[in-house]
Parts: sequence; C-alpha cells; structure tokens
Amino acid sequence: MADPQERDVPSLEDEIFAVAQSVQEEPASDAERPRLRLRSERALDFAERTRSLSGREVGAIAAGFGLFVFVDFVMMYAPLMTSRRPSLLPQFVTLLVLAFGLGGLLMWKVGGRWRSFGAGMMLAWVFLTLVSVGFLTGVTVTL
Repeated sequence: MADPQERDVPSLEDEIFAVAQSVQEEPASDAERPRLRLRSERALDFAERTRSLSGREVGAIAAGFGLFVFVDFVMMYAPLMTSRRPSLLPQFVTLLVLAFGLGGLLMWKVGGRWRSFGAGMMLAWVFLTLVSVGFLTGVTVTL
C-alpha cells in the first residue's frame, strides 16, 4: 500500500488549500479609498453628487426622459410615416426648444426637483439623436 516515507509528502488537496490560505487581502484603508483617481476639484464634486443621487432625483430624470420620448414620438410619427416626407425643420426647432429651452430653464432658473426633470429631457434629446442618427429629432433636415 502506501509507504511510510510518502506520508510526509503533501497531497494535492493540501497544496490547494495552502495556496488559498496564503492569499493576502488588501488592508481596509485601501478598500475604503475610491477606485477613481480624480485630480480636479470639479471632478471630485461631480463624483460626490452622482454618488448621492436619491431615488426621487433618479425618478425625476426618468420622468423627464420619458416625457420627452413621448412628445418626440407624437411629433415625429406623422412626418416619418408618410411616403412623401415634408421638411422636418419645424419639428427640429420645436424639439430643440423643448429639450434645451424648457429643460435648461428648469435646470438653471427653477431648480429643486425640477432640475433633474430638465436634465432628463436634455438627456432624452441627445439619446434619441444618437440612437436614430438624427431622424427622431429632426437633425437630418438637410438630407
């Protein structure tokens, strides 16, 4: 069977668990530091504000985003579904004023919870422009 001389040789199981026990953990002070190394004060302030977003602010951003997507769908459905496309310039100007005019007014003049709502409207305009290559926001007026 087994030779008594081989009993001192560690088994595979012993080697695996020995490796698992010798893994060093990071000190607690390193784990508490943020992973991002931000150098400017503005970047640090922005990072702190995004970490402290409450559920209401996220909900207001989503509501502004959703409202703008709905208004965009209503305004752009008829011109994009017709076989002979009219000029999209009126829709483009209206959506731009709605997103950045009303959204900017809510962000910088009204403030409060409406600030997040206005940011959501502006984010929706940018998102729809990028996703649809400008068709849903009328940016492709010259094409």
